[in-house]
Amino acid sequence: MSRTIPLVTLTSFCLLLFHAPVFADSPPESGFLSDYSRLESPEVEWLDYIYTTDDFSQQIASAEAIIIAQPEIFLAPDSKYKGMKPDDMKVITESMRQLVVEAFADGYQIAISPGPNTVTISMAFSNLHLKKKPRIRGVGWLPHVYLITSAKRSLLNEFTENILLTELVWEAEITNSETGEVLGAILLKLGERKDKKAFTSWDELVVALSIASERFRCRFDNASLAESARRDCLEIT
Repeated sequence: MSRTIPLVTLTSFCLLLFHAPVFADSPPESGFLSDYSRLESPEVEWLDYIYTTDDFSQQIASAEAIIIAQPEIFLAPDSKYKGMKPDDMKVITESMRQLVVEAFADGYQIAISPGPNTVTISMAFSNLHLKKKPRIRGVGWLPHVYLITSAKRSLLNEFTENILLTELVWEAEITNSETGEVLGAILLKLGERKDKKAFTSWDELVVALSIASERFRCRFDNASLAESARRDCLEIT
């Protein structure tokens, strides 16, 4: 799957991705993941925390269908802006879910209900910090650059044009849809609201999820391949 990503956006994201802050102690807990105590700092630099079962690859290899749940949003209690409407949440979460669906749709069955040999990918955007974009007298809202491809057009609404995204935590969990067993979980922090140079954006969130979705797909593909035929998923950028 090919994507056209503005060089300036991709460059800024990669700098953020490979120099992501490392939490000094334990991961921030929103309550979304089933068990934060199992998360560990990984050896790879693009994630802050990860957990997988010992038989993760075996269970993924037997999966015949994937449920991609609608993402959840957890607004930070100390977010400078708290006026997010349900319709805005729906537009953003549906757009984010579609990115994951795109990554898997050409090789896996996308299911809507649990069943045998089915896994579920659940996601949340927690600790969401928002800030109203400043106005310039006689000009209006400051302009903003967006990724314009068919999968991302629905992000272009009044909310994302006028409200800055300064920080968030992306959480994801993979479960056996039939038994409910948690097979894996990851956590990644994007942005730093106290450092304007480290602010994230809606664009960077889209790029982050696009890359992560392709890496998810790669990991799923590798589970069914001999070790010698497996791809290095970290090469996907």
